[in-house]
This record gives sequence, structure tokens and C-alpha cells, in this order.
Amino acid sequence: MRWDHVVFVIWMLVFSGIAALTFFTLPEYKGSAPVYLLFTLLSSVVLFFGFGRGAIFFDAFLGVLLWIGFWLKFSVQTAFFDGRFNISVGGFDGGSESLDKALLVVCCAMAAILLVRLVRQRCGFCYPEVLPGVGYVGLFAFYRRFRGVLLCIFIVAVVLVCAVNAWFGFYQRGQVARITLPLGLNGIFAWLLTFGMASVSAVLLRFEFELNRKRYWIAITLALLEAAFSNISLWSRGMILNGSALLYGAVAQFRRAESKVPFRLSICAALLFFGIFAISVYSVNYLRALDFHRLSEQQLQQKQQQHVIKQLVVDQTTTLFLDRWVGIEGVMSVVGAESLSFQLFKRALDERFNTDENSFYDRNFVESSYDNSREDGLHFVSLPGYIAFLFYPGSYLFLFFAVMLFSVLAASIEFLVYRLGGKNLVFCALIAQVVAFRFTSFGYVPMQSYLLFGSILLNVLILYFSDRLLRFFCRP
Repeated sequence: MRWDHVVFVIWMLVFSGIAALTFFTLPEYKGSAPVYLLFTLLSSVVLFFGFGRGAIFFDAFLGVLLWIGFWLKFSVQTAFFDGRFNISVGGFDGGSESLDKALLVVCCAMAAILLVRLVRQRCGFCYPEVLPGVGYVGLFAFYRRFRGVLLCIFIVAVVLVCAVNAWFGFYQRGQVARITLPLGLNGIFAWLLTFGMASVSAVLLRFEFELNRKRYWIAITLALLEAAFSNISLWSRGMILNGSALLYGAVAQFRRAESKVPFRLSICAALLFFGIFAISVYSVNYLRALDFHRLSEQQLQQKQQQHVIKQLVVDQTTTLFLDRWVGIEGVMSVVGAESLSFQLFKRALDERFNTDENSFYDRNFVESSYDNSREDGLHFVSLPGYIAFLFYPGSYLFLFFAVMLFSVLAASIEFLVYRLGGKNLVFCALIAQVVAFRFTSFGYVPMQSYLLFGSILLNVLILYFSDRLLRFFCRP
């Protein structure tokens, strides 16, 4: 089956769904119909252009995350749930003027994203239409020579890192570190589990594509299992992020190297992905239900306890599809705030990490259900996302140019990864997803973002200099 035909069918289904949901949402929307239609148009264009000719991976992942978190969530809640949101929207009154303002804020940001996308395509960085050769010549020669041993070492390392972190709790989502290592070594586990080991998977997917495409499913399986194990160890339901990035990068390889993506491999990879993702989500939800509600469960009999845990797992799973994506609620809560100013923005920038208190956003914008002052080993924060955060000053002009700057930064990072990362499309897709997700989940201790971007740079440099070193010892 030709890849172009598959893409055409997918887009027809997507646009049909958008048209149908818009039809149900418009009569229920209390604001101005042209504003909602503009919101729908810009959201759809950002989504579509993210996969168009000249797009980079950041465009695709940001488009999907914004489309789900803003347009899809808002439309579903408006059309079928009377505009009620399960996540707090603070002082947002739900009136027609407030609704229009919230959507116009999003439209302003979308326009900035589209402008950078169009300018960059014509004047800046785009990927070649033909798959570039392997850039890491030294690493590739080393991998080809010791392939079996290296694969075994990788598998053992993944299992060991995930098991050690799960046992000692060096870095887990929603929890304070149970053990704090000296010299900031907890950060090593955070890096390995979030995208460090996934970066190795990206390199394996590129090398295996060059060596043996008939058995490419083995490399895909290893990459997806690493993503699942890492997220279970992190107590995170985010396996879909790294997993989809690795698969999308692999598809980008096939599209540039062959006339069609093998249909059987596509079906197997899709089934494998959703199967492993389902197991990952269920496992994390079960662990969270056991730990986060342990105090109330001590008072229950064994049969009641199991019933409560099962119900908690179901509840956490059902809310995962829309509610867990950061988006429109953040903009609503900021629009509904009494006073927006650059002084407020500066105070938000000055926020520092503290496990014993709620986030700046929780304290100032929403009716938070979290209480981090309790000494129960848990630490949760609400996130506004970068569009809501950049509207703290209340200025559309500032929002527009700030979003443009964020998009330029993301494109620059992806270009750097491409040039220094061996021209590996899978690796570029992974890092682009990490950056896009960071932007959409922005808002907590923003000045510590240097830790993430520093880790990305370190990641790239480790691979780059390893390749340069191995070129002296492993001649192709």
C-alpha cells in the first residue's frame, strides 16, 4: 500500500471528524460563532501543516498536542458536557465575552506558530526528501561489529536502570525522591528514563534500518519495550510520547528510502504499540492506586480494597484520554484572573522548586485540589502550558512574539540535533517530541528549563564525540 494513499485516507477521516464535531459544538457555544470558527480553522491548519511538505518534527508533535489539548478538548466539553471541565479553570466565569477572549488568546498563539512555520520552510531548516546516509560512521561500524553483544548490553541496562529506580525511587512522577543521591546523581536517572535510553533506541532504529529491514520489527519491539519499562519505572502514563516519536521517526525513514511502508510491518507495529501502551498505562495506574490512596485503604477489608483499587484504575484510565493533556483550561484560568501584569509574569519566572508547597499557578490561578505541605512523600502540580503562561502579562502582542521566539528556539534545537546527531531522523523526532511536550506542559519553575535543554545538549554531545572517538578504532 502506497504511503500517500494511507495519508490521504487518514486526513479525510480527521477532517470529517472535525467537521462533525464542529457541527455539534457551534449551537452549544455561547460566544461568537466566527470566533469559534476561527479557532477551529487555525487549530486545524496548525495540525495539518505539522505533517505537510517542509514540516519538521516539532511542527507535527506541537500540532497534535495543541489540537488535542485545546480544540478537541474544548469542543467535546462544549458540545456534550455543557462546557464543564473536570480540571479547574479558576475564576473563569464561562460568559460569552470570556469564552471569546480565551479562544482569541489561543488564536493569537496559533497565528504566531503558523507564521514561524511558513517563514522557516522558505528561509530556514527543512529535512531532505531522500533519506540521508548514516552520519555516525564510527558508531555504526562499532555497532555492526559487536551488534549482538551491544543489543544484550542495552537490554540488560534498561532492565537494571528501571528496576533500580523503581526500587529506590530516585525519580518518579508525583513523588518526592525517596533517596537523594550525592552530587545530583538523581538527575542521571531522570535523564536516562525520560529520553536518555530512548535516544539509544533511536540510534538502534537507524542502524537496524540500514542493516536488516526484513527484521526491523525486532528493533521496533525493543524500542517500545524500553519506552514502556522506563515509564512504568517513572510511574508515568507517558509511554505514548516517546513510543509515538520513535515510530514516527521510523516511518519518516521508510518514506524517504522506499516507495511504500511495508503494510504487514505497519499493522504489527501499530498493534504492538497499542498493546504495550495499554499494559504500561494499566500498570502505572495500578501502582498509583496502591500508593496514592494507601491511607484510606488501610481501613478497608481485603475484598473492598481490591474493588476500590480496580475502580481507581478505571477512573484514572478514562480521564487520561482528554483531561490529562494540558491545554484550554490553563488559558481559561488566566483569562479569568483578576489582575494580569508583567509584574505577575516576573513573579512566575522567579518560582523555585519546593516539594513542600503548591506551584505558583496552583496558588494564584486555580482552586487546586493539591496540598504539597502534607508530609506524605507526594508532590503534584497543575500546569498552565506555555500559551497560558505567556499571557500572564495580559498582552496579545507579547504573547505573539514570545510564541514566535519559542518556535524559533525549537527549530534551532532540532536543526542542531540533526547536524550533530548523525542526521538520524528517529533521534530528531524523539527530541522534537520532548521539546514540544515541554512547551505544552510549561509553567512550573520555568527558569529550570535549562536543565532539560542542557540534558538534550549533553545527550547530543555524548553521541557526537563517541562517534568521533570510534572512527579511529572502527574503520568502516
